[in-house]
Amino acid sequence: MSKESLRESRKRELKEEIYLQALRLFKERGFENVTVDEITSACGVAKGTFYNYFPRKEAILLHLGQGQIVLLRESIRRHAGVKEIKARLQLIFKDLLTRIDTDPELMKATILEILRSSLLVAEEIQLISEFEGLLIPLFAEAIAAGQVSPRFSAPQLASFLVGVYYYTLFSWLANPARGEPAALLAAHLEIIWDGIAAEGSKNRG
Repeated sequence: MSKESLRESRKRELKEEIYLQALRLFKERGFENVTVDEITSACGVAKGTFYNYFPRKEAILLHLGQGQIVLLRESIRRHAGVKEIKARLQLIFKDLLTRIDTDPELMKATILEILRSSLLVAEEIQLISEFEGLLIPLFAEAIAAGQVSPRFSAPQLASFLVGVYYYTLFSWLANPARGEPAALLAAHLEIIWDGIAAEGSKNRG
């Protein structure tokens, strides 16, 4: 790994550390009751370092969604060689859901804080739109390859799958005992694919 790559990796690790420590404080005391000074003190970093990564305290809450978009882009590139789109999507969503599978209560606290703010909800909606946009080319490829029925458009399918992703996420947060979120989504994707797969593709499966 080059010095530049190592430096970037350390930056990402520090940002994630600040993010997780801040979430723990929010969970314990509530978002409004935690100051930036308290976050930096808990992390052992200077206030200027905090603002290098997060321009305002609210930006911490958006880091979950922003981080998922970054991870989604990386995962799409990583699994580009998988020819079957269903299998590729399963790998991609496993990557996404593994990131948030460590502490369901912490994730729940984050999402609840976002939902309390109309401004944050508006910004989160923009991230959801970006999420859908990144999935559209995958479904366009699936349609062109005869893996998915052309009765559905790529934007429709991307929007539907994002909805299933959030349903899986929220239902898992409500009851983590249901199982790992990646496994839950994989089961949902099997059901979806049975309905959208092209006839020839079904016969080959």
